[in-house]
Amino acid sequence: MAARFIDTLRRAGLRVTSQRAAVCEYLARTKIHPTTSQVFEAVREKHPEISQATVYNTLNTLRDLGAIVELSAGTEHTHYETDPDPHVNLICLRCHQISDLQDTLAPDVLMDNIFHDTGFRATTLQVQVTGFCPACQKAKRQEIGRRLRARAGRTSGKAAGSR
Repeated sequence: MAARFIDTLRRAGLRVTSQRAAVCEYLARTKIHPTTSQVFEAVREKHPEISQATVYNTLNTLRDLGAIVELSAGTEHTHYETDPDPHVNLICLRCHQISDLQDTLAPDVLMDNIFHDTGFRATTLQVQVTGFCPACQKAKRQEIGRRLRARAGRTSGKAAGSR
């Protein structure tokens, strides 16, 4: 899949430096929705000479060319979608993790309907669903339980002291 990113840069008339190629290779093999910092740290392991500006510029170029998509996970950091296949992104509002849910859509039908209804030609389809992952749901329930027990303890302590 790195070839897809590299070809995108070449078709745009851009040189594919070893540093740009390294960014493309990382994007092709990652299974996460990385931030710029995550891409930089991972690529820097093999290419210590790479700058944050090169990573940032390469990501922005790939985004502008439609090869990757920016995602907001409710944090100050932008994440990048590198999977061009139609799917749903599940974004947790608490831990800000992004996970993929595949094959829940009839993407071809939806994309055809969009074109038929609006004339808009979709090249990729991603749907973002925000909510709470199972781990964060459990943590929130535990947090609420602790608060209720603490409040009950304070209330029973006041009642005992007033007798």
